[in-house]
Formats: sequence, structure tokens, C-alpha cells
Amino acid sequence: MKIFIAGSGKLASAILSASISFPSCEVQKWETDFATTNEKAIVVHAGSGRQLDECIAFCKKTGSIFVELSTGLSTENMEADFTLIVCPNTSILLLKTMNMLKLYGQYFSKDKISIIESHQSAKQSVPGTAYNFANSLNFPANDIQSIRDAETQLNEVGISAEYLGKHAYHKIIIEDGPDQVIIETKVLGHDSYVNGVKKIINAVLSNSFEKRKYNVLELIDRNML
Repeated sequence: MKIFIAGSGKLASAILSASISFPSCEVQKWETDFATTNEKAIVVHAGSGRQLDECIAFCKKTGSIFVELSTGLSTENMEADFTLIVCPNTSILLLKTMNMLKLYGQYFSKDKISIIESHQSAKQSVPGTAYNFANSLNFPANDIQSIRDAETQLNEVGISAEYLGKHAYHKIIIEDGPDQVIIETKVLGHDSYVNGVKKIINAVLSNSFEKRKYNVLELIDRNML
């Protein structure tokens, strides 16, 4: 089976350059010409959306599985008649934290909450993980504090200079009067994401999926990751 990586950004390039391999599979960069083939495959989309329609059409035609790594695209809200796995994040440890809050976030409905997120200044897509945290905690997404200033990231958030160009930081503060719980996550560089993508693809290869949309947290909940 072929595994196509669609996209030309940093994450897609990191996946392709990592030389990850799978038994009886070939990892290739997605090209428009592949859309005319009829061979079932796995399509991993990590792009801006320029190739999205042709990748979706290919998956519908061939029964291929589509793994969405980008956020803020139509795949987040569409009703899929093919196997679509939406991944707002691919750091497995972070995904487990997200799933924990999805299951138990309602426990904090009466508490004061704040959410802070920081990413590299070049990030233009929506902060999908922060939005996911907000949804689980019934927190208004518009109230999320986003940091893109390098000086603030370096001196206040604690991101080292070498990772200012690629990091994901989240801080959730839950308060009940003088009591406070802080959940802080930090992912530096691409290695964690690439390793997570490899585990997600292994889960796809090892399990059966219906023709519908899945959130990657469902895979966590089903102990596939």
C-alpha cells in the first residue's frame, strides 16, 4: 500500500525527510497525477488546503483513508462518506491529555479557567489543540490568549531560542478561590509530531475503520495509540 504525504510545509517535509517506513508500504509525496489512479492508499494531509479537494476526491473514489493533520479546514466540520481521521495534534502524550479533558472537563464547569497558547510566529492556521481544550472545558474560544511574539516566548513562556521557530505550548489554569491547578504542555520541534504520525499510520494499518469521520481522540479512547 502507498502512503501519500500531501503538503509542502514544515510538517510534511519533516515526515518525508524522517525516512519512516512500514511493512509492505511505500511512503511518497502526493502529486496531482496520483488522483487519476484507482489504487487504495492512505493519504496524510499536512498542507494549507491547496491539494485538499483532489485528495478527498481520490479517497472517495478509491476507498482510501484520509488522515488530516492540518487545522481550520473544511475536513473538521464535514460529514464524510469515506474514512476521515481528523488529528488536531499528533503528539501522543498531548493527545492523551486532550482525551482526559474531553472525558472529565465537565468537572471544572464552576471554576475559573484561563487558556494560553504559544506557537511560532509563522503559524497562521487556527490553534486547533487550544480550541479542543476550550471545547472540553466549555471555555469561549475567543478568550484564548495567543502568543506569537518571540521575546515573550523566550523570556516569559520559557521557549529556548532554537525552538522559537517550531513549538507548541499550552497552559490551562483552573482556579477555585485560592486553590489552583495548572496543566502545562510543551512540544518542541517536529520529532514528537513525526513519531505520532508514524503511530497513527500504524494504527490505521492494524485496525478496521468505517466510512465516517473519526477524531484521533477516538483512537486514543479505543487504545489504538
